[in-house]
Amino acid sequence: MNTRRFLITITVLVLAQTTFAQFGTQPQSNRLIEMAGRLSREASDFSAANYRNYANSFRSNRSDIEAVMLAEQFSAASQVFYKMVSDRRRTQDLRDAFSLLQDLGRSVERTNTQRSTWYSIQRLISDISREVEGGGGPGEGGNSDQGQGQGQGRGGRMTWRGRIDDDVRITVRGGRADVETIGGTPYSDAQPNFTSSLPSRRVTVSLTMKRGRGQAYIEQQPSRDNDFAVVIRIKDPKGGPSDYEFEITW
Repeated sequence: MNTRRFLITITVLVLAQTTFAQFGTQPQSNRLIEMAGRLSREASDFSAANYRNYANSFRSNRSDIEAVMLAEQFSAASQVFYKMVSDRRRTQDLRDAFSLLQDLGRSVERTNTQRSTWYSIQRLISDISREVEGGGGPGEGGNSDQGQGQGQGRGGRMTWRGRIDDDVRITVRGGRADVETIGGTPYSDAQPNFTSSLPSRRVTVSLTMKRGRGQAYIEQQPSRDNDFAVVIRIKDPKGGPSDYEFEITW
């Protein structure tokens, strides 16, 4: 009898521990699902408002049409992301999808005229970014505060190759590296190679020069002020273009 009671007690404790472990991860899942749902709804409202403004305008140009189209694309992408979160896709899938969603958001921002509405969406994007990059995908637990400090979370690197003449600024954000020619002849042969996207949170980025005759340095580290981008400046002191290669790690 005592043996039977002992086995029943052990079974109850094991089941209770499993249940508590599941409840420990569930709030994190619900938080991400709730935020993704809010983003989908706000993006849909934003897109509808953009079209109403366009439809009620007697004078419109190509920029107005572009703003309407981009807002609609962002709304559709937000809905897809919400479905992925609700379907409990892998955290890496959510990170990749959200990185593409952020790229669309930056395109919308360039043509947006509804500043107050878009500001609310931007804050929501930042909150979701911390949740996704912190490993808080549905069913995978995680801590919403994880990865907010420097040096936490997954690391990564990007190798950049290209031709430079005089002075350029390279802005790395997410999985993109945009080149701005400040002085000299612009070239479009840049080849960035990412092992993973630069996370949308504060990390410390290091730069290693592998090829090039000029000076390269980090002008800005990722922060909320620059939408978590790292900005690299390269100055080539000699006349004519030269091939450059560098690597950044975080």
